[in-house]
Amino acid sequence: MKNNWQNYLSQKDKRIVLIVSHIVLVIILFVFFRFLNYNETRTGFVFNDPLLALYSPIDVSSLIFFITYSLAISGIFIAFRSPALFVKLIQAYAILTILRMFCLFVLPLEAPAKIIPLNDSFLHSTFYAGRDNLKDLFFSGHTATIMLFAFVFSNKRLKWLYICGAFIVAILVALQHVHYSIDVIVAPLFAYFAVYIQRKINYQ
Repeated sequence: MKNNWQNYLSQKDKRIVLIVSHIVLVIILFVFFRFLNYNETRTGFVFNDPLLALYSPIDVSSLIFFITYSLAISGIFIAFRSPALFVKLIQAYAILTILRMFCLFVLPLEAPAKIIPLNDSFLHSTFYAGRDNLKDLFFSGHTATIMLFAFVFSNKRLKWLYICGAFIVAILVALQHVHYSIDVIVAPLFAYFAVYIQRKINYQ
Protein backbone atom coordinates (compact mmCIF):
# COMPACT_ATOMS: atom_id res chain seq x y z
CA MET A 1 0.00 0.00 0.00
CA LYS A 2 2.85 2.36 0.85
CA ASN A 3 4.40 1.86 -2.58
CA ASN A 4 1.04 2.45 -4.22
CA TRP A 5 0.73 5.84 -2.55
CA GLN A 6 4.35 6.75 -3.22
CA ASN A 7 3.92 6.03 -6.91
CA TYR A 8 0.60 7.88 -7.02
CA LEU A 9 1.86 10.97 -5.20
CA SER A 10 4.99 11.10 -7.34
CA GLN A 11 2.79 12.23 -10.23
CA LYS A 12 1.92 15.91 -10.08
CA ASP A 13 -1.42 15.57 -11.86
CA LYS A 14 -2.49 12.82 -9.45
CA ARG A 15 -1.54 14.95 -6.45
CA ILE A 16 -3.63 17.81 -7.79
CA VAL A 17 -6.63 15.55 -8.37
CA LEU A 18 -6.34 14.16 -4.83
CA ILE A 19 -6.10 17.61 -3.23
CA VAL A 20 -8.88 19.13 -5.34
CA SER A 21 -11.16 16.12 -4.69
CA HIS A 22 -10.73 16.52 -0.92
CA ILE A 23 -11.32 20.28 -1.04
CA VAL A 24 -14.45 19.90 -3.17
CA LEU A 25 -15.80 17.19 -0.86
CA VAL A 26 -15.27 19.35 2.24
CA ILE A 27 -17.05 22.29 0.58
CA ILE A 28 -19.96 20.09 -0.51
CA LEU A 29 -20.31 18.57 2.97
CA PHE A 30 -20.32 22.04 4.53
CA VAL A 31 -23.02 23.20 2.12
CA PHE A 32 -24.96 20.01 2.85
CA PHE A 33 -24.77 20.73 6.58
CA ARG A 34 -26.21 24.19 6.06
CA PHE A 35 -28.82 22.85 3.65
CA LEU A 36 -30.07 20.25 6.16
CA ASN A 37 -30.65 23.02 8.70
CA TYR A 38 -32.69 24.91 6.12
CA ASN A 39 -34.52 21.80 4.96
CA GLU A 40 -35.93 21.15 8.43
CA THR A 41 -37.74 24.50 8.31
CA ARG A 42 -39.57 23.72 5.05
CA THR A 43 -43.10 22.42 4.74
CA GLY A 44 -42.99 19.11 2.94
CA PHE A 45 -45.45 16.90 1.13
CA VAL A 46 -47.44 14.40 3.17
CA PHE A 47 -46.93 10.91 1.82
CA ASN A 48 -49.17 8.06 2.91
CA ASP A 49 -46.95 5.02 2.53
CA PRO A 50 -49.05 1.84 2.23
CA LEU A 51 -46.10 -0.34 3.24
CA LEU A 52 -45.33 1.57 6.45
CA ALA A 53 -49.03 1.43 7.31
CA LEU A 54 -48.78 -2.35 7.60
CA TYR A 55 -46.73 -2.34 10.82
CA SER A 56 -45.78 -0.29 13.85
CA PRO A 57 -42.22 1.09 13.98
CA ILE A 58 -39.44 -0.64 15.91
CA ASP A 59 -36.45 1.16 17.36
CA VAL A 60 -33.40 -0.47 15.77
CA SER A 61 -31.11 2.57 15.87
CA SER A 62 -28.21 0.69 17.46
CA LEU A 63 -28.27 -1.99 14.80
CA ILE A 64 -28.49 0.58 11.99
CA PHE A 65 -25.56 2.49 13.47
CA PHE A 66 -23.42 -0.63 13.90
CA ILE A 67 -23.99 -2.04 10.41
CA THR A 68 -23.73 1.29 8.59
CA TYR A 69 -20.54 2.53 10.18
CA SER A 70 -18.85 -0.87 10.36
CA LEU A 71 -19.27 -1.24 6.62
CA ALA A 72 -18.46 2.40 5.84
CA ILE A 73 -15.26 2.51 7.90
CA SER A 74 -14.15 -0.89 6.60
CA GLY A 75 -14.88 0.25 3.05
CA ILE A 76 -12.80 3.39 3.47
CA PHE A 77 -9.82 1.39 4.75
CA ILE A 78 -10.15 -1.12 1.90
CA ALA A 79 -10.36 1.64 -0.70
CA PHE A 80 -7.39 3.44 0.87
CA ARG A 81 -5.11 0.60 -0.23
CA SER A 82 -5.51 1.80 -3.80
CA PRO A 83 -5.07 5.57 -4.33
CA ALA A 84 -7.08 5.56 -7.56
CA LEU A 85 -9.93 3.68 -5.90
CA PHE A 86 -9.85 5.98 -2.88
CA VAL A 87 -10.07 9.08 -5.07
CA LYS A 88 -12.88 7.48 -7.04
CA LEU A 89 -14.78 6.88 -3.79
CA ILE A 90 -14.28 10.47 -2.64
CA GLN A 91 -15.53 11.86 -5.93
CA ALA A 92 -18.49 9.48 -6.12
CA TYR A 93 -19.53 10.36 -2.56
CA ALA A 94 -19.31 14.07 -3.35
CA ILE A 95 -21.58 13.53 -6.36
CA LEU A 96 -23.96 11.42 -4.26
CA THR A 97 -24.22 14.24 -1.70
CA ILE A 98 -25.05 16.73 -4.45
CA LEU A 99 -27.75 14.39 -5.73
CA ARG A 100 -29.18 14.10 -2.22
CA MET A 101 -29.35 17.88 -1.83
CA PHE A 102 -31.04 18.21 -5.20
CA CYS A 103 -33.63 15.53 -4.41
CA LEU A 104 -34.34 16.88 -0.94
CA PHE A 105 -34.82 20.34 -2.43
CA VAL A 106 -37.19 19.35 -5.25
CA LEU A 107 -39.11 16.78 -3.20
CA PRO A 108 -39.44 17.92 0.42
CA LEU A 109 -41.38 15.42 2.50
CA GLU A 110 -42.89 15.50 5.94
CA ALA A 111 -41.61 12.76 8.24
CA PRO A 112 -43.61 9.52 8.51
CA ALA A 113 -46.38 9.92 11.09
CA LYS A 114 -45.03 7.24 13.43
CA ILE A 115 -41.34 7.90 12.95
CA ILE A 116 -38.94 6.92 15.72
CA PRO A 117 -36.09 9.41 15.29
CA LEU A 118 -32.80 7.74 14.43
CA ASN A 119 -30.35 7.75 17.32
CA ASP A 120 -27.14 8.24 15.35
CA SER A 121 -24.44 9.82 17.49
CA PHE A 122 -22.25 10.63 14.47
CA LEU A 123 -25.00 12.48 12.60
CA HIS A 124 -26.18 14.23 15.75
CA SER A 125 -22.69 15.55 16.44
CA THR A 126 -22.08 16.62 12.82
CA PHE A 127 -24.72 17.18 10.14
CA TYR A 128 -27.74 17.21 12.48
CA ALA A 129 -26.14 19.73 14.85
CA GLY A 130 -27.34 17.97 17.98
CA ARG A 131 -30.99 17.66 17.03
CA ASP A 132 -33.29 15.18 15.32
CA ASN A 133 -33.50 15.82 11.59
CA LEU A 134 -36.79 14.29 10.56
CA LYS A 135 -37.00 15.57 6.97
CA ASP A 136 -33.72 14.13 5.68
CA LEU A 137 -35.77 11.67 3.65
CA PHE A 138 -35.67 11.32 -0.13
CA PHE A 139 -33.47 9.41 -0.66
CA SER A 140 -31.98 7.29 2.13
CA GLY A 141 -28.39 8.36 2.73
CA HIS A 142 -27.59 5.28 4.81
CA THR A 143 -28.73 2.90 2.08
CA ALA A 144 -27.18 4.86 -0.78
CA THR A 145 -23.81 5.23 0.95
CA ILE A 146 -23.42 1.49 1.54
CA MET A 147 -24.51 0.77 -2.04
CA LEU A 148 -21.93 3.27 -3.26
CA PHE A 149 -19.18 0.99 -1.95
CA ALA A 150 -20.78 -1.96 -3.73
CA PHE A 151 -20.66 -0.11 -7.06
CA VAL A 152 -17.12 1.19 -6.52
CA PHE A 153 -15.53 -2.12 -5.54
CA SER A 154 -14.66 -4.59 -8.30
CA ASN A 155 -14.16 -7.60 -5.99
CA LYS A 156 -17.30 -9.76 -6.24
CA ARG A 157 -17.25 -10.85 -2.61
CA LEU A 158 -17.00 -7.25 -1.45
CA LYS A 159 -19.74 -6.22 -3.83
CA TRP A 160 -22.14 -8.82 -2.45
CA LEU A 161 -21.18 -8.01 1.14
CA TYR A 162 -22.10 -4.37 0.63
CA ILE A 163 -25.21 -5.16 -1.39
CA CYS A 164 -26.44 -7.38 1.45
CA GLY A 165 -25.48 -4.73 3.99
CA ALA A 166 -27.38 -2.04 2.11
CA PHE A 167 -30.41 -4.33 1.84
CA ILE A 168 -30.40 -4.94 5.60
CA VAL A 169 -29.97 -1.25 6.39
CA ALA A 170 -32.82 -0.38 4.01
CA ILE A 171 -35.13 -2.81 5.81
CA LEU A 172 -34.08 -1.50 9.23
CA VAL A 173 -34.63 2.20 8.49
CA ALA A 174 -38.03 1.32 7.05
CA LEU A 175 -38.85 -0.79 10.13
CA GLN A 176 -38.13 2.23 12.30
CA HIS A 177 -40.18 4.47 9.97
CA VAL A 178 -37.10 6.69 9.62
CA HIS A 179 -37.67 6.57 5.86
CA TYR A 180 -40.54 5.90 3.52
CA SER A 181 -40.29 2.77 1.42
CA ILE A 182 -39.68 4.85 -1.72
CA ASP A 183 -36.66 6.47 -0.03
CA VAL A 184 -34.86 3.15 0.31
CA ILE A 185 -36.08 1.65 -2.98
CA VAL A 186 -34.57 4.42 -5.12
CA ALA A 187 -31.39 4.87 -3.05
CA PRO A 188 -29.36 2.23 -4.97
CA LEU A 189 -30.31 3.91 -8.25
CA PHE A 190 -28.83 7.21 -7.13
CA ALA A 191 -25.72 5.47 -5.80
CA TYR A 192 -25.24 3.87 -9.21
CA PHE A 193 -25.86 7.21 -10.94
CA ALA A 194 -23.21 8.88 -8.73
CA VAL A 195 -20.61 6.26 -9.70
CA TYR A 196 -21.68 6.52 -13.35
CA ILE A 197 -21.15 10.28 -13.35
CA GLN A 198 -17.77 9.85 -11.66
CA ARG A 199 -16.69 7.41 -14.37
CA LYS A 200 -17.78 9.84 -17.06
CA ILE A 201 -15.74 12.58 -15.44
CA ASN A 202 -12.93 10.01 -15.26
CA TYR A 203 -10.77 11.89 -12.77
CA GLN A 204 -9.31 8.82 -11.08
